[in-house]
Amino acid sequence: MNEEKTYYEILEIEKEASEQEIKLAYRRLAKKYHPDLNKTDPKAKEKFIEIKNAYDTLIDPRKRKIYDVGYDPKNVDFSDIFRRNDSRSIREILSEIFGSQKPYYNKPPPEGMYM
Repeated sequence: MNEEKTYYEILEIEKEASEQEIKLAYRRLAKKYHPDLNKTDPKAKEKFIEIKNAYDTLIDPRKRKIYDVGYDPKNVDFSDIFRRNDSRSIREILSEIFGSQKPYYNKPPPEGMYM
């Protein structure tokens, strides 16, 4: 059975690793697997992309927190929002997500625009 590695295993770091440790691990592995430096290895590009995705998630505190809870920020599925709210319009759903913002066309025109 081929289980996927966690981002921590990909970067070869502990789950409690600091931001500095994440950066050092990324730099070490990126240099090792960079496609320009490994032209003979066909899997180097795939490995490099995997390392970059792990780094992008773990270096951002918000994404890391979401990932640690059990979600991969790149794979968040918003389709459930629409399934649960079949009777609501898309405008209502989007206003719930983004808040009730006044439309730009309710603002008065700039002073001196209509002379």
